[in-house]
Amino acid sequence: MSINTRSRSSRHVRPPGGRQLLTFTSLSSAGLGEAVLPTLSLIALVRMTGTQISGQVIFAQSVAGLWFLVSNPGLEDATQRFVPLEQRRSGRGTALFLLLLRWSTGIGLAATALALVAVLAARLLGLVPDGLALMLALAIVGRGAIVPYATAGAGLALASRLRTFGMLRVLAALLSFALSLVGLWAGGPLLYLAGQAAGALAMAAVICLTATRTAVSALGPVTEHARLPAGLIPFTFQTSVGTTVAGISDTGILTIAGLLGGPSLVTVLKIAMAPGRFYANLTIPVTTMLFPRITQAVATGTGSAFIKRIVRRTSVLLSVSGVVTAVVAFPLIGTVIAMAYGTEYADAGAVAMLLLCTACVKGIACWSNTLALGVGKPGWRLSYLTAEAALLVAALLVAHWSASGTVATALHFASGTLALAALGSGFWLAILGRVTVTAPRSEAPAPAERAALPLQRV
Repeated sequence: MSINTRSRSSRHVRPPGGRQLLTFTSLSSAGLGEAVLPTLSLIALVRMTGTQISGQVIFAQSVAGLWFLVSNPGLEDATQRFVPLEQRRSGRGTALFLLLLRWSTGIGLAATALALVAVLAARLLGLVPDGLALMLALAIVGRGAIVPYATAGAGLALASRLRTFGMLRVLAALLSFALSLVGLWAGGPLLYLAGQAAGALAMAAVICLTATRTAVSALGPVTEHARLPAGLIPFTFQTSVGTTVAGISDTGILTIAGLLGGPSLVTVLKIAMAPGRFYANLTIPVTTMLFPRITQAVATGTGSAFIKRIVRRTSVLLSVSGVVTAVVAFPLIGTVIAMAYGTEYADAGAVAMLLLCTACVKGIACWSNTLALGVGKPGWRLSYLTAEAALLVAALLVAHWSASGTVATALHFASGTLALAALGSGFWLAILGRVTVTAPRSEAPAPAERAALPLQRV
């Protein structure tokens, strides 16, 4: 092997440096906190209010989440793509970011107001009782408050401050957790939701203000009004459709479960999904940090062989971690759920184990969406997510029709999701061999424009 070849190989396999490890730790801590703390508050809610009331709270949160999933266009993706381009071309990157952040906030406010009007109308028409209407209203306010989070986070990412965003997310999760518990102990489920809403509103102000100041510091002050770059609206539409479809397999499933099986089925599924969510949250930073390596390989013409190698290495590592997680969790998960939620939920342990195995199997191909976008195949992502969402809904319907009882329905659904996860991961591993990459033609910017682009760090 020549010296040049060894040099190139060493660059490809070089372990992450301190900056990358700190960023990974911050993002992992944020994801873990956002998974663990709501689960702890859910445990307190179930123990203090029982299955029926806690099921209504979960249903209200699911409806609110589904509404904002549909109504939020997801401007964070457009921010990540178009702000650097606009900064390079005209120096108006700051103005464009602030415009998109204002749009995101305004869309959140408008969607919140529209949803509150719909809840009020449903209450006046007698379609929902007073208690559920209040729960829906509070859940909508809390969910609407966090709409600008992602766009603000994109601004922090552009300013190389992902670690700051991770710490702010941890603080937001802690504040919401504390206020929800105080509200639960002081006044029951309504104040539980009110505490979550108050924490979300407070942290939305902090995160947006921090992102604004950081973007101005990194990209420079606003000197001219922003102009919408060509292609921003079509790009936003396509990414929004894909994100909405993906959300159906998460928030939408609980909403449909509430309509089919009532509060008891929602509660059992919510409890059983928690271990799988913990594991899935640990894979998110992996894909977040893998994405720039794929796009850089595409941009520099490194070739598909390098992309396949790092993706397969990721799959191997996550396969090992998934097996270890499942082996360790298998003898403990039922006991832990019974201790946390009460012995009446001990049967949910089998459901939780199947859903944890589902998360482990999906983790093998957690890079699927990242790979599709990185190599310029967004149609792959949208088609796959659409098929997955439809099959998950079908699995829930089949489980509802074929099983009698809440736990049996949940078990049938969990078995179906595990089978779909195995098929999905197998599909992506098979299609990986067909991935080809063509390096795009580079267009060298003018010297003045090159100087306007801020230093980017992962």
